[in-house]
Amino acid sequence: MTKKFWNDWQKRIGETKNIYLAHIITNPNNGCTYYYSVLSNVYGDDKILKTSFHGDTVDLIIERHGWANGHHIVENEYLTLNRVDIETVEF
Repeated sequence: MTKKFWNDWQKRIGETKNIYLAHIITNPNNGCTYYYSVLSNVYGDDKILKTSFHGDTVDLIIERHGWANGHHIVENEYLTLNRVDIETVEF
């Protein structure tokens, strides 16, 4: 993520729908880029509860929704991301 987009995102954090990290996988035939979605909407609506920006890193508290043994569960996940590892943010 560029520094300009990083600074813009800090002003629009409340509009964030998803964060994508790029993973480049290289094999003998070609290199493919896969995007890892930080927020999942498979079991419910994961959402960002809190963000703290520190230079080129961001600390996130994410409310995760899921299912276990037939019960809906909600857990908080604490995650730190580096600016250069983020491919893009969806608003």
